Amino acid sequence: MATWIKEKKERKRAEARSRNAQAYAATSVAGVAAAVATLVAGAVFSAPPERPKNGLAAEAAGTKTAAAIASAAALVASHCVEMAQSIGASHDQILAAIHSAVNAQTSGDIMALTAGAATALRGAAMLRATLHKEIQAAALAGESRELEKDTSPFVFVSKGGELLKRTRQGILHWKLVNVYMNSRLEVIIKMRSAHMAGTFIKTKKFVVLDICSEIPAWAGREIDDGSHRRCYFGIKAVERVIEFECRNKNEQHKWVQGITEMLNHRDSVKN
Repeated sequence: MATWIKEKKERKRAEARSRNAQAYAATSVAGVAAAVATLVAGAVFSAPPERPKNGLAAEAAGTKTAAAIASAAALVASHCVEMAQSIGASHDQILAAIHSAVNAQTSGDIMALTAGAATALRGAAMLRATLHKEIQAAALAGESRELEKDTSPFVFVSKGGELLKRTRQGILHWKLVNVYMNSRLEVIIKMRSAHMAGTFIKTKKFVVLDICSEIPAWAGREIDDGSHRRCYFGIKAVERVIEFECRNKNEQHKWVQGITEMLNHRDSVKN
């Protein structure tokens, strides 16, 4: 549960960063468009000092083209403002970007605004792509967990999983457990546990002699865990019987069946 909550919080923060980056990029593009519209409109409506008598037609055509460019730039700016607002950009953020853009006077100012907008667009695209990859990875992880339900018990125990183990003093510890057969045809159960926040990994191995499928519920653990009843099994080693708790009956069945198949395979190879 703690891991799930942490992943959910991280996902929300990543989504917020992506939205903010997209809003900033849209605002930056709106500023560029507003700057272009302002400069072109200023050139169109400012009266020239002298008008050549033989160039009235060409001047009229140029004025119409400039007016069309100014209108198109204003339309782009308006659309980018609406997009930024829909993504989550604040009114003050948009006003600041537009105010800074309309004060642009030179080609260098326009180039600086354009470069800033291009950088913002690339950054937003990178964050969006990263978020998309994380969502895909989470979906694939969910699919793999679903596929585990159809995994054969032999493969299941070979890959292993997390089990709750009880010590001889009655202390409970979570262990990463898997079972395999070594070169001497011994069935080995390997248990790993993390210590000091994962700084050190402690590993223990035992030779499995037999499997115990009928283990009574541990004291204090008889209550159902949500909608599933906890189930138990044990493995008989040379020193003692080591008991484990599973989350449900299906998990317990796979562990018992998988270890049994491995023991049977060991016996058939030896014979």
